[in-house]
Amino acid sequence: MSDRDDGPAFPGAPGGRGGGDDHELPGSPPPSGWLRGVGVVAVAVVIGVLVLPSATRAPLRVVTASQSSSSTTTPPATTPSSTTTTVATIVPGSSTIHVLVANGTSITGLAAGASAFLRSRGFTTLTPTNSTTKVAATQVYTVSGPPGSATTVASALGLSSSAVRPATAVAPVASAAGATLVVVAGPDLARLAPSGSTTTGATPG
Repeated sequence: MSDRDDGPAFPGAPGGRGGGDDHELPGSPPPSGWLRGVGVVAVAVVIGVLVLPSATRAPLRVVTASQSSSSTTTPPATTPSSTTTTVATIVPGSSTIHVLVANGTSITGLAAGASAFLRSRGFTTLTPTNSTTKVAATQVYTVSGPPGSATTVASALGLSSSAVRPATAVAPVASAAGATLVVVAGPDLARLAPSGSTTTGATPG
């Protein structure tokens, strides 16, 4: 028999020729640890690629479309302005009462203003004059006609019945011809004087 070694014929194989050679054979699979290392590096690279751009790029601009709301303003309704005309109340039976108004104050035009007021109530008035004396309040004298006429005139002037003088009293005027009543206008009728009237004793009426 031959003494030839029948061990493996591949160089570097254990127990074969060229003993002690530990190099891996071509085509043998790599160690499992090396594969794990490569996998970790690949995952890290992918994560870096995904994370790094989002951290370094400028923030996205969010543009919000503004909604334009159109509102229609309805103008307020215009109410036509109306002019109220005050019509003087005519006193029943006043046209038969002839009134002479005498100014018993220093307010110019008072007798004329009171005469105009009485005419607007339907009374018949004579030319205004001045009284021979000054009075503190308006006085109404009966010259002729029904006794109630004096009360009717006093009421039309907004006076109380105390303004009516007794039937026997004589009006302080130069003449009462043609008059049913004489009204001696006092300061309480100053509201009837024309606008701009002054206080003086020289101007009649």
